[in-house]
Amino acid sequence: MAGEAVVTRDQQGKELVGLRLWLNVLLFEVERPLGRIFNVFMLLLITAAVFGSMVNTTELAAQAVWNDQIDQFEYWVLVAFAIEYLLRIYAARNRWHYMRSFNGLVDLITVLPLLLAESAFVVIRLLRLARVIRVAVSIPVVRSLFTSLRGSMRLLMGVLMTIALISVLVGNLIYILEPMTFTNAFEGAWWSLVTMSTVGYGDFVPHSAVGKTLAAGLIMSGICMFSMVTAVISVRVGRMINNVIQCEKCHHRIAEDFLYCPHCATAQPHMRVAADVDDDI
Repeated sequence: MAGEAVVTRDQQGKELVGLRLWLNVLLFEVERPLGRIFNVFMLLLITAAVFGSMVNTTELAAQAVWNDQIDQFEYWVLVAFAIEYLLRIYAARNRWHYMRSFNGLVDLITVLPLLLAESAFVVIRLLRLARVIRVAVSIPVVRSLFTSLRGSMRLLMGVLMTIALISVLVGNLIYILEPMTFTNAFEGAWWSLVTMSTVGYGDFVPHSAVGKTLAAGLIMSGICMFSMVTAVISVRVGRMINNVIQCEKCHHRIAEDFLYCPHCATAQPHMRVAADVDDDI
């Protein structure tokens, strides 16, 4: 019924109340005003931490002045992330499911530098990059994009594997044809990949007629292969944008102008109403 309050329950079916309910809304319900405000705040905090970490990699004069302050700021940001992670475990409807989920693992990786010694500089730097992933998974539009691509991962992986195989094959072939230009097969594979993508850095250029013919074939095949990747992503993004309603029977998301659900062939009531209005006009 309209206006009826939504009851939030945990995995045992118990209703969340009090502090746990408030934290659940704050930390997980990004569509609600309270959750949206907290999500934006965390995004700004992560952005500031990532920017500060990048500043610490430069040799600017400001680094000598702000180096200690940036390190302190990053430390307290990590503490805030750790507290947030523990609160998410406490407030989650299904704690074990959250801890094993992609978002939960990203949250855990984000706070791992607190548990490592400062001597593990490279590891800590790599773990800090998880904050960039945290930004991506915190934006609803980005999450929807990756969700929409999930059904096409096999096709995308197939296309990318084909591109990799062609690069390796042609890389070895061009090394055999022009050993003076390409000193090893890895340089040949790099050149073939760059040529297929039509980037053409120009660091390696074939000089023989056979090599140029091979390059021309790579360019044409690369246009076709990378166009397939673009087409798959475009179709999925188009579906994500257009599929704004849900079928009442099978619950698949479909476009609002469908008379019948393409998944279960159920007539859509909203389209029947629209059709009747058009007939009356």
